[in-house]
Amino acid sequence: MSNNFDFSRSIANNIPPVPISGRAVVPRVKYDFTTAFLDPSSLPIEGLNLALKTALEDEGQDLAYYPHPQGHPKMREFITDKLKLERSMEIDPDQVILTTGSGQAVARVIELLTNPNDTVITEEFSYQGTLNILRRYGAKLVGAPMDREGIIPEALDKILHRLHKTATKAKYIYTIPTFQNPTGADMSLERRKSFLQIARNHNIPIFEDDCYADLRFTGENTPSLYALDDTNSVVYCGSFSKILAPGMRLGFMVVPKGLVENIKAIHLGATPSQFAILATLYFLKDHLSEHVQKLTTIFHSRKDTAFGAVGEAFGNIVKCDNPDGGLYLWLEFPPNCDLASILPKAREYGMSWGTGAGFSPGQDRKNYMRLCYGHLEPSIIRDGIHQIADFLRQEQII
Repeated sequence: MSNNFDFSRSIANNIPPVPISGRAVVPRVKYDFTTAFLDPSSLPIEGLNLALKTALEDEGQDLAYYPHPQGHPKMREFITDKLKLERSMEIDPDQVILTTGSGQAVARVIELLTNPNDTVITEEFSYQGTLNILRRYGAKLVGAPMDREGIIPEALDKILHRLHKTATKAKYIYTIPTFQNPTGADMSLERRKSFLQIARNHNIPIFEDDCYADLRFTGENTPSLYALDDTNSVVYCGSFSKILAPGMRLGFMVVPKGLVENIKAIHLGATPSQFAILATLYFLKDHLSEHVQKLTTIFHSRKDTAFGAVGEAFGNIVKCDNPDGGLYLWLEFPPNCDLASILPKAREYGMSWGTGAGFSPGQDRKNYMRLCYGHLEPSIIRDGIHQIADFLRQEQII
């Protein structure tokens, strides 16, 4: 008889609970609209293979050494040039820190800035992963009202004044201003300026998550909040997951120079795989524009298919904006529709989606649905949305 040690009393208080199923990963279903996967056929396998071969011929011997604590210098220079061209950001490569996806960047910034009981403002719907990390660090979450351009400045101002009256100061604001996850909202230039001015008036820093900025289908690029800010109060993060492959696990953050050493102190030894960096760098430095154009053409077509199918399947039952980019459609159902409780049964019938409760700081708002359309073939998108509508009618949800 073995006496196995019981670790249950040794686990830290801020570790998330184990999922009821006992595992965080569940099998994929046929009509899987849950996660922002990319189309597998869009991955440039041959190009990445050739890029890595060339990179190893050029730099392979450097794998004998530990990498720079902020990540490969040439990759940081590439990111610096890319952000200047596409996001109007004037930065130094020494402000860039490479991460294993934008998720790690988000976690590092939250770790740096958040103490238990700090008040953090997000959009009224926000990226589920960020909300979970904020909860893990004990933050008190306040969701700011938004429209199709993101956080509404006047509403944000009212929230900050209300907090001030209770002797509470928001620690920072987390926002996804470009093709927001989950709503697809895209901040206009004027909205960005107004948003920044409110933050300045209240002396509150901003954490800008810009990982969808490359996926614009129509319209002109808008400068990042970081580029528009002149007070060094914005921390920025981005990702290559949405334009290359999530499996590459490669993202980055850009921080004001005064925070670089603080980030390095908690990021020590956590730089991404040199193989992922080298393959990405050598491929994108020659093929960035054409590859992104290929992806956005695919995603634009699939967004149109999904948006059209929503109209056909649901009619005027739901409200759904038609975004100019990104990977999501955001559906608002009547208030009495609980789309969260029915999801386990939906999976049994081969369909899944994201629910508003998961993206809500208050974990409510169960009458919302997020549909990811990036990886599914158009016929599957169309059939899947009609199947979901039929299922919800069958279960008398709508």
